[in-house]
Amino acid sequence: MRFNRSTSVISAVFLGGILFGVMVTSIGAAFKGSAVFRDVAAGNFADDAIGEMYQLGIIKGLDSAHFGPDQPLTRAQAAVLFKRLRDEIKGISSSSASSSSRSASSVFSSSSSVVSSSQSSSYASIGAGGAVHFNSPGYAVDKNIATGTVDIQVVRTNGNQGAGTVNYSFSGGTAVAGKDYQPIAGTLSFGSKETSKKLSMTIMNNTSVTGDKTVNLVLSKPAGSIVISNPGQVVLTIRDPSVPSSSASSSSSSAFATTVSLSANSYAVAENGGSLNVTIFRSGVTSAATTVSYAAVNGTASAGADYTAVIGTATFAADETSKVINIPVTNNSAIDGARNLSFTLSNPLSGAGLAVASAGISIMDDEVSSFGSGSLKFSSSNFSVTKSQGTAIITVNRVGGITPVSVNYATGNGTGQSGRDYTSVSGTLSFGANEAGKTFTIPIFKPATVSGDLTVNLMLSGPTNGATLIDPSTATLNIYQ
Repeated sequence: MRFNRSTSVISAVFLGGILFGVMVTSIGAAFKGSAVFRDVAAGNFADDAIGEMYQLGIIKGLDSAHFGPDQPLTRAQAAVLFKRLRDEIKGISSSSASSSSRSASSVFSSSSSVVSSSQSSSYASIGAGGAVHFNSPGYAVDKNIATGTVDIQVVRTNGNQGAGTVNYSFSGGTAVAGKDYQPIAGTLSFGSKETSKKLSMTIMNNTSVTGDKTVNLVLSKPAGSIVISNPGQVVLTIRDPSVPSSSASSSSSSAFATTVSLSANSYAVAENGGSLNVTIFRSGVTSAATTVSYAAVNGTASAGADYTAVIGTATFAADETSKVINIPVTNNSAIDGARNLSFTLSNPLSGAGLAVASAGISIMDDEVSSFGSGSLKFSSSNFSVTKSQGTAIITVNRVGGITPVSVNYATGNGTGQSGRDYTSVSGTLSFGANEAGKTFTIPIFKPATVSGDLTVNLMLSGPTNGATLIDPSTATLNIYQ
């Protein structure tokens, strides 16, 4: 295929179709792109092609949930795609091609927003095995659902090489096991290039008026080639149709009087920094004592070699609102690049819920990197939410810095109108030392008064303490039906 310099791109969907046509005779069309990417419509003409090429590791997305099916493809991105295709056809192992695949970890990202794996968020340092997570930041089901069950999907993104396992547990919350639902727990096994698993839980319909109830859905103890990424712990809301909802928002932590959360969804520390402090916050009703379990989990970083293993229980006394967990980091003189691990919260007691329950930690190689305030950007140029979800979660990342900074955020009307389709928000995100990822939320009205898909504009401004803005410093939120 020859590219004219005046013709900058071809569409990602079109190239996905070309690749699918080349490969379909040998692999068949079994996996759907819509099973991984929220912006790929089920039944879209490229649904099979996107899914199969993703499963083979030939194409990836803008991030773990967005493909950008209508976005253009550059010459550089096309080169990476065709190299992966050649490697797949010739049977070249992922290890021999890993340097190229890691350097273009999101092949459909715009060139202005791609950063190296030694810099960015926790996703950038995930290995070739990828990361597993729930396919939604929260779920909801009516207790009188006709099927009597709810299906929850666990997906594997940002890599699919090698086998791995992850434990799951659906229990806790305000719902009563055996009365409102049947708890389940076990282990999911992902084979090499396997990218999706489905879990089904029985929902029990009782005739009493109980109001909405919640169940905590938790992934833990990844093994093999995979790690856990956000969202690794979410809340399922079992709705009582006989009780009207009091809010348009369906935030996963809103059903709890007390919420426990990590201070950020990703962190970074220089290997010569000595240690990293991770702060756990408690909000809401804090008059009673509570506890939460925590653990550091290996990724490409190994406990004992790159950091000191930490696992334990944080105990909050009455009216205590924060705890600091220290993770010692090991310094060495080798040029070995960035390594990653994850830090997870689980098993909150005394009726507490979890908000940010898992965060990626990057240990940056001080032999090849320098650190300061860094640069700030949205994690993607496009975010998406369905009207039924009720709340959009927007992530802002800090790249290449570890000192405290802040940045302002705001929303603006696109085709969606504030007060009619969503609630406008603005404020300041404060990044503490070593914090690399923060989120803010946008309430979405449901049902919306206007049919069809809508957009909301997102903006960053006013970085402090020497930090700068890099692309994308503006983004679009897509509100889907």
